[in-house]
Amino acid sequence: MKKLFLSCLIGLTAVICSLMPTKREVMAAGQAGSSTGTAEYGTLTAFILPVKAPSPIQLTYVNLQEREKWILDEVLSDYVSEHVVKLNETGVDYTIGNWIERETYTCLFLEKEVPEGSSYMVCGYAKGADGYVYFELSSSAPLTEQQVRQKVEQSFSKPQNFQSGMC
Repeated sequence: MKKLFLSCLIGLTAVICSLMPTKREVMAAGQAGSSTGTAEYGTLTAFILPVKAPSPIQLTYVNLQEREKWILDEVLSDYVSEHVVKLNETGVDYTIGNWIERETYTCLFLEKEVPEGSSYMVCGYAKGADGYVYFELSSSAPLTEQQVRQKVEQSFSKPQNFQSGMC
């Protein structure tokens, strides 16, 4: 009886695993490529509730192979430059905010004026459990450094390995 149950469990696991998309399928499904030699792509959505009204924060990230700070700063600058060029080409007004450097992440705040109102974005890189990631947080409500730090902690590190910078 145990052998039959174990055989069914193994078969079910194999079927489930065969239905999951591979990294190649995810990249072929339209994820944006990068010249930084990325390893994986992913998207996470979280709902962080500000004091006044709920505002969904969309997180998009790309794993990076780079490890040196000056190269990571260049990668961040390149991604932000791409955003700025696209905004200029489409005639969207924008404001570039603060550049914040902490021990475990570095980020830059952007605000875009779109027809629906303001759109807020934070671009940055963070030290995760398995290396560095480039991330973008976007929201229809203003983002704070505390929200950025919280999202970085939740998404890219194991709680026992994360050391947050002072805010």
